[in-house]
Amino acid sequence: MLELLASVLCFGLFLYKWLIIIAVLLTWVSADPYNPIVQWIARVTRPLWVWCEQRMPMMLAHFSPYAALLLVIFAQAVVPAELRSLNLLLEGQSDSNQILLQSGGHLLQGAAIVLQSLFFFFVIVLVVWFFLTLVNPAFNNPLVRIIHVLADPLITPIQRYLPRTSVDFSPLIAMMFFMMLLTFVVGPISQYGSSLSYPVPLCVF
Repeated sequence: MLELLASVLCFGLFLYKWLIIIAVLLTWVSADPYNPIVQWIARVTRPLWVWCEQRMPMMLAHFSPYAALLLVIFAQAVVPAELRSLNLLLEGQSDSNQILLQSGGHLLQGAAIVLQSLFFFFVIVLVVWFFLTLVNPAFNNPLVRIIHVLADPLITPIQRYLPRTSVDFSPLIAMMFFMMLLTFVVGPISQYGSSLSYPVPLCVF
């Protein structure tokens, strides 16, 4: 029963994750708010956005959709795995010590997946912004404004220490920094969590 519930939760959270992604993309293109599909997606996703917004600092409140997405990614990875570990315990295939280790492994892997998603998103934003700066983008374009809002906090600290040149290399330096974090910090955390979680797989798709 718990195995079935874990599978249902895994698939349900997967669908909800993509609904949030679609909702975020709809805000980027200024979708028609009177469209019934757009309204339904908003009704389904906005409550979690608002919940995250109420718990975030005011200066970061406009990032609440991304926080909601990361929260769902974490839940999709951890909650079904916890149910599967509990199922093994109830079936007598593991003991309380093992389930505690597995639970810690699930949490480490879930945190690693969230960091991987976040850093990979930052890398994409930085790459896009670097190429946009080469063609002098028009800031009246809503997509350019969004990319700038996301990239600016990541590159401003680096720009203070770089000499001024015709090409801004700060996005590339920031991108390399996040790639190093993924390789040397997040990767080992994920591997260690996986060793603790064995034999319970995480729900990641």
